[in-house]
Amino acid sequence: MRKKLAITMTILLGAVLLSACSGGPVHGATWPGLVTNGTTAYLSDGSVYAVNLKDGKPAWTYPGSTKLIFHAPAAVTPDGLVIVGSAGTDYSLIALNPADINPETNAPIEAWKFTGAQDRWMAAPLVLDNKLFAPNSDGNLYILDLQDGRSVKEATVVELGGRLWAAPTTDGERVYITSLDHSVTAVDANTYDILWQEDLGAAVPGSAVLGEDGMLYVGSLASQLEKFDPATGRHQTVIEAENWVWSTPSLDGDTLYFSDVDGNFYPFNTSTGSLNWNPVKPDGSITASPLVSGDSILIATESGSIYQVSKDGQSVLWSEPGGKIYTTPVAAGDLVLVAPLETEFYLAAYDQNGHQAWTFTPGK
Repeated sequence: MRKKLAITMTILLGAVLLSACSGGPVHGATWPGLVTNGTTAYLSDGSVYAVNLKDGKPAWTYPGSTKLIFHAPAAVTPDGLVIVGSAGTDYSLIALNPADINPETNAPIEAWKFTGAQDRWMAAPLVLDNKLFAPNSDGNLYILDLQDGRSVKEATVVELGGRLWAAPTTDGERVYITSLDHSVTAVDANTYDILWQEDLGAAVPGSAVLGEDGMLYVGSLASQLEKFDPATGRHQTVIEAENWVWSTPSLDGDTLYFSDVDGNFYPFNTSTGSLNWNPVKPDGSITASPLVSGDSILIATESGSIYQVSKDGQSVLWSEPGGKIYTTPVAAGDLVLVAPLETEFYLAAYDQNGHQAWTFTPGK
């Protein structure tokens, strides 16, 4: 099993590099980024696609190129800018303005651009007040002023090391960044000083999560869920998983839901320090984060299925989009958005009963 999982991880990591060498953006080259602002879905799948949630129709497309290839999830600012970084050989971080569309190309105008990174963008940046905290694969955290009025941005650079592939987390005072080089780092949100940096002994592909108990929780490829004191960085293992924890845990009250790549789904109670019930194992490896949806949790598997798990641990098949699902499903009002690999459609929306509402495919 571990040999199979190692091969899977190699494919996932290598696909990013291969997509950058393919001569242009290719659908399904690696897992796409997906976010929504409540009315529009933003899909980073080679190009950046804005899709109307009401009917699945395209609103606009910011096309990729031989050098600009987009896979990282976008960040949407309070004033509506869509900020996304390239995983191609042009390492630009670009802010798109959906309120200013070029009528000839149906693409949004670039509000600003940052070109100072030395490697690919794989993580969504974090918007905090008027600043942008953007982690890059070159090991640097770039901090940009969103209100400086510049069309070509400059950045404060915090050198962290390793490949930074997960979105930062914040409590307003500190920004927490995980890394594939095994580390979890806390940076002061105002002074940008590194407050602490701890090594977990294995890669951390997912983001950290702040629990209701005020503690910071992180999963890793050490097959553990780790609890941190956010102020000091002191940490301890709170649960041993059966295999690698790839994705970011999801919080619901005092329960953290997370999965491992063996396909086990865990409900860790931060108040009791134990599981609410025995792990559930549906039908395949799980690398997407769980989606808390009302009184249940949706979990997407590599096999292309989505399961609904009740809060007492009962699971049923909810929908079968097909393909392979690595991207975390996203809630959008009464819809759930899914972006699988190896399907004809790029994006699909499902109602609360798991019935398909619409699909999106560029040009159709």
